Amino acid sequence: MENLILRAFSQEARGFLAEYALRRPVATGEVLYADKMPFTHAVFPHTGIISLMGQRENGTLAEKAAIGNEGFLGLAVILGAGHSLSNSVVRVAGEVSYIPMSAMHEAGERFACYRLIMMRYAQSLVVQLMESVVSARLDQAEAQVVNWLLFANRRMHDSAFVLTQDSLAEVLGLRRVTVGGVWSKLKREGIISYSRGLLQIKDLRALEAYASESHGRTLDAFAWQVAPHET
Repeated sequence: MENLILRAFSQEARGFLAEYALRRPVATGEVLYADKMPFTHAVFPHTGIISLMGQRENGTLAEKAAIGNEGFLGLAVILGAGHSLSNSVVRVAGEVSYIPMSAMHEAGERFACYRLIMMRYAQSLVVQLMESVVSARLDQAEAQVVNWLLFANRRMHDSAFVLTQDSLAEVLGLRRVTVGGVWSKLKREGIISYSRGLLQIKDLRALEAYASESHGRTLDAFAWQVAPHET
């Protein structure tokens, strides 16, 4: 599995960045960047899912956005922020590549495709963020849970992955019993199975039927990554 942002670069740009890339596994619960922490490296997931978490003074948590192999951590620096805007926590374990920000900036100066891809990704991420807000405001808990599971399946390219009800409840800002109720319904209908922390999607089409409009609109925003294009 390869990160789709890196794959979108020209062969020359990929080769340049590969010289600086350090690939390593990341574990569930690992904090890659804390809020306001300076970015030293961009982080490109190949597998796994990273949650960008927001936290209120009373300790309440919720996910701002999730990043898988369709994106990377560090766009804030590319856009001029210089530091992390959230706590970046590994939600589902996987593998990532670390690339120094100095190499990213040099790539931006050397390769025209870099600027185009960064702009496309920024636009896609804005859509994801907006649809997350809409979903949290308008969708029922069932649709929110299903949307997240569908994106997890897409990011992992695997129907089975390790995820707990507590973890997903934290991500969505829902009660654990609410998430558990949705999972129980999906299990009864044979759509998912769940045992000892391992969730498996057994009927993808049936699961998609429970998704909301936000899921489709977010997929559309990232369609450029799978469409033929010249970079």
